[in-house]
Amino acid sequence: MIHFFRKIRQQVLVQNKITRYLAYALGEIALVMIGILLALQVNTWNDQKKSEAAELAYYCRILDDFKLDQQLIDERIQLANERIATSRELLQELDAGTQDKTNLLNKFLLAIRGEAYVPRNATYKDLISSGNLKLLQDIEIKNSLIQFYAEQENKQVQLKQNRDEVIQEIFKMLNDSPDFGGLQEYDYVQKQLGSELIATLPNVDWTKDKNNVHYRKFQQVILFNLTMAEREKQHLATIHQLMEAPFQLLSEKCKGGTNQ
Repeated sequence: MIHFFRKIRQQVLVQNKITRYLAYALGEIALVMIGILLALQVNTWNDQKKSEAAELAYYCRILDDFKLDQQLIDERIQLANERIATSRELLQELDAGTQDKTNLLNKFLLAIRGEAYVPRNATYKDLISSGNLKLLQDIEIKNSLIQFYAEQENKQVQLKQNRDEVIQEIFKMLNDSPDFGGLQEYDYVQKQLGSELIATLPNVDWTKDKNNVHYRKFQQVILFNLTMAEREKQHLATIHQLMEAPFQLLSEKCKGGTNQ
């Protein structure tokens, strides 16, 4: 009988050990699971912070691009104003007949001289090409930027078309009028040729005859150049105006220093 009770007592001890072991094992598993969940949460939080920092960096870089672009637009508008002023002077001098052909043609070079508008949109291009546009979580800013850059591209196409039209008119005038004036008329070419070589080249002065076909064509090209410069100003001013809304949104975002 004593042997029987001793066996029962040993079985109970073994069962208690197994229960405690299972409880300990389950506790360890629970701790591991909690650790994994916490680690995932920390990683998610870190990834979110990195995404927010990258998003804010893009906003501020685009804002910097806008500031540079505004400065560029102001410079291009100033150049257009100078083209208009020079064209007006040229038309007046041509009509007055007080300047010789060489002076008029060299001033004409100044009147048509300009620089193409190349917008500062490197950051936005990077967003598109890298697929990082999805980082922009501020829907208002994102939509504002998409709309602005689409309209800016359209205006840029129009500006290029206007510039190409001016160039086409100039080449047409030169090609259709062989007596219009050779390269020797321009100061930078004359310095290379010298007076002896220039004397061997033809020189027909049509600038004093208002009925001459070259005179009338020259007058029309100057007027066309003035008109295109004014259109260029209008397109640039429109781009500047379109920039105001996203510029304000970006300024507030970068000024706050955090994503809303």
